[in-house]
Amino acid sequence: MLKLSNVTKKYGKTTALDDVSMELSEGECVLLLGANGAGKTTLLQWIMGNIRAESGRFDWSDGTQQVGYVLQDASLMDRVTIKELIQFTRKMYPDPLSYEEVLQLSGLTEQAKVKTDHLSIGQKRKLIFALALVGRPKLLIMDEPTAGMDVSARKHVYEQIRQLKQQGMTILMTTHLLQEASLLGDRVLFMEKGRLKSDQTVSDIEQTHSWIRFDLSGSTPRDLLEGAGFQRNGLTLRWELKTDRSDEWITWLVREAVPFRNLTVEKHTVEHFYEELLGKEGIHNENMV
Repeated sequence: MLKLSNVTKKYGKTTALDDVSMELSEGECVLLLGANGAGKTTLLQWIMGNIRAESGRFDWSDGTQQVGYVLQDASLMDRVTIKELIQFTRKMYPDPLSYEEVLQLSGLTEQAKVKTDHLSIGQKRKLIFALALVGRPKLLIMDEPTAGMDVSARKHVYEQIRQLKQQGMTILMTTHLLQEASLLGDRVLFMEKGRLKSDQTVSDIEQTHSWIRFDLSGSTPRDLLEGAGFQRNGLTLRWELKTDRSDEWITWLVREAVPFRNLTVEKHTVEHFYEELLGKEGIHNENMV
């Protein structure tokens, strides 16, 4: 659907984007992760046309450039009701969603006559999300869309995002909630110092490795477990192994009559993957996303 090629953006001597290239396919949700200052917001701003870059281009496969935006610092018009703001926004597009559709997307049906300056932060974020869809965009760009939302509001937006994906909408979003990558994402892009360091599907990340963990309930030669690659967790009786063949290793434990108990298999998650990248890149957790 959209291809970005060799995007470079500098602010003086600082390179904010360094030869970034990526492709976005129809109907996929791509999560953009990285520490503060990694270049995520700069990339979104360039795609939206808000800033110019030294080099780079983007190509739309179908020639259309219908984009919706949900920005972290977006604000709403004051002293108007939700109904009035939706109707005003609809007039800006040739083929807008109906008023009822937008109101349903916002999840604020009962607040339709409430003025925007009386809404909570979470309600405002839900309304901003819905307004971004009024023009029937092919691409939806979101910068931490669920920031400030409570659990109920997040669940509402998650469900709307899933439905939008099913309808073929492409979504590119940043988030500070890494579990959203597993819940919503098809691919995860990791940026560091303006460069795209990793581009993997969520399914590949989850299937790459898992952890087998168990407690020993009897005496087993340490040499047997260590020789197979298992590691002891500190001074406890807990042993663990990182593998992409968990079923085979469980069979091996049974065959070798290893007296284990409390065995668990923990899937590799996007959170684990991101923590590993943070360690490799020397980035501190407090600067995440």
